[in-house]
Amino acid sequence: MNNKLFVFLIALALLSAGMVSAVNLQVTSLEVNGHTLSSSDTSSTSQDYKRGDNLDITVCVQALADVSDAQIYADISGYTYAVDEPSKIHDMTDTFDLLADHSDCFDLNLQVPTLIDKDYFKLRITADDRNGTSLDNTYQLYLKGISRKAAVEVKDFSLDPQEIIAGRAFTGKVQIHNLGDSTMKDLKVTMSIPELNIQTSEYMDEIGVDKSKTFEELLLRIPECTKAGTYTVDIVVDFDNFQNTETTGTIKVDASDTCGATTPLTPDQNTAVSVPNTQDVAQGGSVVYPVMIQNNGAVSQTYTLSVSGASEWSTTRIDPSAVIVVPAGQSKTAYLYVSVDKDAASGDKVFTLNIESGTDSKAVPLVAKITTSTANNNIGTYVKALEWGCFILVVILIIVGLVIGFNKMKDNDKGTEPYY
Repeated sequence: MNNKLFVFLIALALLSAGMVSAVNLQVTSLEVNGHTLSSSDTSSTSQDYKRGDNLDITVCVQALADVSDAQIYADISGYTYAVDEPSKIHDMTDTFDLLADHSDCFDLNLQVPTLIDKDYFKLRITADDRNGTSLDNTYQLYLKGISRKAAVEVKDFSLDPQEIIAGRAFTGKVQIHNLGDSTMKDLKVTMSIPELNIQTSEYMDEIGVDKSKTFEELLLRIPECTKAGTYTVDIVVDFDNFQNTETTGTIKVDASDTCGATTPLTPDQNTAVSVPNTQDVAQGGSVVYPVMIQNNGAVSQTYTLSVSGASEWSTTRIDPSAVIVVPAGQSKTAYLYVSVDKDAASGDKVFTLNIESGTDSKAVPLVAKITTSTANNNIGTYVKALEWGCFILVVILIIVGLVIGFNKMKDNDKGTEPYY
């Protein structure tokens, strides 16, 4: 009798506990982007998604008892940077009330992070109300690399300096990341200021899966007569033949005091050339002269650039090519690189940039102000120190030799004394 009573009391306690903490909601269906998913508790099926995909989730629930102030949550678990991008991997509904045996559906939105690992993940749907125990359903997701048309993203970029005087050049560095499932080849980045009609490009052979690389040699010169203001810098990365990704930045331009110092190539001024006439460079160093050619004519023009008078103290090259085709009404920039010899004499070196177009030509005098290299000064100091060190060493050796010689003479004198 006592045993029966004990069992009855235990059953009553368990029933009471279940009434207090029963799960008052159940998920009747779940759709992601219009596709019905089965819980991983009842199915091993996995749905594939790509990095960057939006997940439009519809959750339908049924109340097993009256519920009040209930909520539904959606989470992607296991993302390394969840703290940094919480809105992508977590969403919740507003609170709601639902009568027993009634159903309702709710919408939530997540986004697969682009930096998430390509692996299996769990989508967790949690439903609870104020008094009941929470319900936790899990759904298996498999996250793949991003689609090829969006595989390359601009991860970061920088412009240096961010404020510049018109007529001077600034540099850009663009870091890209391959989020796809295959190596991307033949990439090209173009940095431009459309408002000023100027641009420059750089190329990259390939970038591996989940790898980052940086374009570092983007150099763009602001035309000398550019008005002061803030200008938009467009950065476009072309890849996979027909795809591209882009981003924008800004640069602040201050007006130049030397506006108008351009050199006309022809009397009718259909072409204008703008180039800094003087640059400072150290012995053994290099410097770049941006040469902007503006074609104000009605037809395209081909320009051939060459350098004279600099071969005795430097080596020169013109990038991207010494032959430039400039469409009518547009401008292009070539870059004259001058690498000064280590033993070049300091002072002003005058040389000539020659520009030819058809039967017309123009010789633009340029100056490289060569300064003594700090490295050369250090070498000279080391040489002098070495010379003094050698001199002192010779003196010491002579003194040591004299001392040894005197000592031997004394020993010989002692050896000739008679023996008694």
